[in-house]
Amino acid sequence: MSDSTEVDPEAVRIGATIRALRNALGWTITELAAAVGKSHAYICNIEAGRKRCPGKLARQVADALGVPVGAIVSPGYDTEALTAQVEARPA
Repeated sequence: MSDSTEVDPEAVRIGATIRALRNALGWTITELAAAVGKSHAYICNIEAGRKRCPGKLARQVADALGVPVGAIVSPGYDTEALTAQVEARPA
């Protein structure tokens, strides 16, 4: 039987990536949630790695943040470099 407190490393990685990109844009969780039509609590749980990010939502988040979906779902993507590019975008 699976322990309900088990951490899914992939969910944690994806959530941390979304949070880093969101922060780089200066968005709040509430702003991202509104942009993708989800609740603040749901996005908070995704970012914390408590819930997995479905593929459709990953695409919506990527579109909202203006990044390739691979930046969110691909473990090999250079998120630090992309975050720096996002931070450097004109407002």
